[in-house]
Amino acid sequence: MKKIIFLSLFLALIGGGAFYYNNYYFNAQSILDNSIFKEKKFSVEVKEVVSSDNKIKAYLLEDKSVLLVAINLGFKKMGNAYLKKNGVGLVAEGVFLDGAGNLDRKKLRKFMKEKGIKIGFDVGRDEAGISLSYVKDFENDAWNVLKDVIYKPHLKKEDINLIKEQIVVQRKSYEENPESKLNKLISKEFFKSHPYGKETYPSDEELLNITDKDIRNYLKGYMAKDVISVGVAGSIDEAKVKEFLDEVLGNLEEKTIAEELPKFSPIYNNEVKVVNDEHSKQSFVLHISQGIKRLDKDFYPFYVADFIFGGSGLNSILNKEMREKEGLTYGIYSYLSQSDGLDTWNVFYSATPTNMEKIEKKLNEEYQKFYENKISKDDLELAKSSLMSSFNLRFASLFNIAGQLQVMMAENLGRDFLEKRQDMIKDIKLEDVNRVISQKMSGKNRAIFVVNGKN
Repeated sequence: MKKIIFLSLFLALIGGGAFYYNNYYFNAQSILDNSIFKEKKFSVEVKEVVSSDNKIKAYLLEDKSVLLVAINLGFKKMGNAYLKKNGVGLVAEGVFLDGAGNLDRKKLRKFMKEKGIKIGFDVGRDEAGISLSYVKDFENDAWNVLKDVIYKPHLKKEDINLIKEQIVVQRKSYEENPESKLNKLISKEFFKSHPYGKETYPSDEELLNITDKDIRNYLKGYMAKDVISVGVAGSIDEAKVKEFLDEVLGNLEEKTIAEELPKFSPIYNNEVKVVNDEHSKQSFVLHISQGIKRLDKDFYPFYVADFIFGGSGLNSILNKEMREKEGLTYGIYSYLSQSDGLDTWNVFYSATPTNMEKIEKKLNEEYQKFYENKISKDDLELAKSSLMSSFNLRFASLFNIAGQLQVMMAENLGRDFLEKRQDMIKDIKLEDVNRVISQKMSGKNRAIFVVNGKN
C-alpha cells in the first residue's frame, strides 16, 4: 500500500510461465477458470509457514488446481533511502540477472525462458523485493536459479559498466520530464538533506564510484532474515514452502546491516515552491499534507474520506468539480502515502498554466467545503460498495496474490486480512469518517510544489 510521491502501481501477470504453458500442453485460462481464486472471495485460509530455525515466516494461499507458483520476497530497509552510496540499488537492480552460478547472462536468460521461470528485482525508497514465478514442473530449476542469483551473482565489470551507461541515458530522459522536475523540486525543498531527498538517478561521479564490491555488500548485507516477508500462492503446500524457506532462504544473513533512518519533521506551512519549465505546456502541482499510519485505528475512515474527495477517479468530488463541470484539467486525484519515515495525504493535478490559478482557487474552496460539510450516509454507502467491489481487482493473477500476502506480512495486517478486509470496510461508521475529516482534512496545513509550464 505504500506509495512514493508519484504513484507507482506494480500490477504484473505471471509472465514467465506464459512461454511454457502457451507453447506446450497447459491452457492458462482454463486452469485459472477452474481455480479457487476465480471468485476472489478468499474464504480459504491463508496459512502461516515457518522455517526450521523459526527465523523466516511466509503466508501461503494454496491452490493445487493451478500448476503455477508465485512467490514474493520483501526486504525492509533495503531501499535507496537506507543506502550509503546513492545508486547502488539501481545498479544492482540492473545487473541482478546478468549471470549467476554456472550460467552467464545469455545462458541464464535462455534457461529461464525455456523453463518458464520469471524473476524480478525491484528497489524502492524504503524496501526492495524479489519476485519468482514458475511452472510447477520446473520447481527445482526455479529454486536453483534463485539461489544462484542471490548467493552467486557474477557481477562482471562489463555488465556493470553497461548498466551504468543505460542509467546515464535514463537519467537524461528523466530530467527532461516535467513530472520528474516536480519530483526533484520536492526532494530539494521538502526532504532537503534527509535520505528521502536523494536524487532518483545518481550523478556521473556517484556512478563511477560504484563497484562490484558495493553491490555484493548490498545484496549480502541488506538481504537478511530479520527484515524479510514472504508471500506464496499457487500449487505448493506447507511442507514444500517450508522446504523453500530452509533451502533457498536459509543462508541469508541473520540481521541486516541497515541503520535506522534519521527522523524527518515535515513543514506544512502553505508555502508554495515553484520551478519553471519552458518546454512544457502543462503545469504539474502536488499538495502534500499530513497523512496517517497504516495501522492507525482511523486509517480506514481516512481512506474512505480520501476516496470520496479525490481517490475514486471519475466519481470523486475533485474530478467532478474540476474536470466535468469546469473543464480545467484532464486529471486531478488525491491519495494516501505511507513510508517508513513519513505518512502523507496528497493531491496531484496537471493543467495549462492559464487554468492553474483557477484550479488553485477552486481547490481551496473544495477543501473548505469538504471540511465544513463532511459526507452523507449515501456518500459513505456508495464509497463502501465501490471499495469492496474494486478490492477483487487486486488479484488478477497469482503474482498479485503473492504480492498482497507479502504486503500483509510486511505491514503486520495479519494472515486473516483477506477474510476480514471487506467487513472492515462494511463496518466503517459515518461519524468516524466525519470526525477524521474534522481532525485531519481541513486543507489548512500543506506544502505546495509547482512545475510551472510555459503559456
